[in-house]
Amino acid sequence: MESIRSLGLRVWKFIFVFLGVYVAAGVLFFAVEDGRYTLFDSMYWSISTLGTVGYGDVVPTEPSAKVLTTLVIFTQIFLLGYLFTVITSVVGEESQRRALGMHGTSLTNHIVVLGYSAVGRAAVRELLIQEQKVAVITDQVDQVPNIRALAPEEQLFVTFGPPADVEILRRANVTEAHSVIVCTADDATNMIGALNVRTLNDRVRIVVSVSRPELRDTLRAAGVTYVASPSDMGGRLCASAAFEPEVAHALDDITAADVSADMREYLLPSSSPLVGKSFDEADRMIRQGTGCLLIGYGRPEPSGEFSTRINPPFDARLASGDAVILLATIANAHRCDGFFGIRQGR
Repeated sequence: MESIRSLGLRVWKFIFVFLGVYVAAGVLFFAVEDGRYTLFDSMYWSISTLGTVGYGDVVPTEPSAKVLTTLVIFTQIFLLGYLFTVITSVVGEESQRRALGMHGTSLTNHIVVLGYSAVGRAAVRELLIQEQKVAVITDQVDQVPNIRALAPEEQLFVTFGPPADVEILRRANVTEAHSVIVCTADDATNMIGALNVRTLNDRVRIVVSVSRPELRDTLRAAGVTYVASPSDMGGRLCASAAFEPEVAHALDDITAADVSADMREYLLPSSSPLVGKSFDEADRMIRQGTGCLLIGYGRPEPSGEFSTRINPPFDARLASGDAVILLATIANAHRCDGFFGIRQGR
């Protein structure tokens, strides 16, 4: 619709000039032919000449009429060139707008990533590996084609603009997203972006990456679900690598879905055979069904957020609505969806 309106706004000038030339040419032809043709015939000649049809049933006989015909033909060539330029320009602009995601997306139940910094690149890569639908907002226009090449259009949407801007957030259909990752390189922008996201969607899960860990409490108070500090996390990994390197390697592996292992999460419906089972019993059932290892679960609190229990007592009972956390290998991870009957995540 936007392209049609844009074309209409530009073509009206062509239509106005065309009608002016049409009427003027018909009247002049009628005048210079000095009564040989009626005014109706003259107008018919004008449209035939401008339309480059030229049936030959109404032809100029006077020298001045032939000069007029020549001028009309040259005028029509100019008008056609102008019209072609307008159409080409509108089509080019429409293609550019579409390439930059200016028309928005119809993706729903997707994950929006605000910012394409180092954290954003890693997050998008991981989400696409996990076959999630992703909408990315980047403030660098030259990044758009590179991001678009990562996945097909039905899985990945990319747009250009200030990541915290409300209109840009609407373009990414943040009102229909189930999660938003805010990870620009600027903490102030991240805070504004998180607040704007919460204003547009009071149900969405918001994950914010900040370089200053002291902002954690402020962001949580503003309704952010999870606050990550890459510097803190990187520091802990470096510390582990210094005296327990295998632990650091293991953490690297289980947080990257395309290496050798992956951590997966599944919500238990009331119909799940794991509901009511002890942790030990559930672990055995999952091992037999998938080959994966049950390492913990998350349970919803009154606030709606989940509290996580890793390696709980063997007699701890699973309940409907719990999120079980599994450790899978690349080889057996595909069995999990079939075992649980749902896709991973919540």
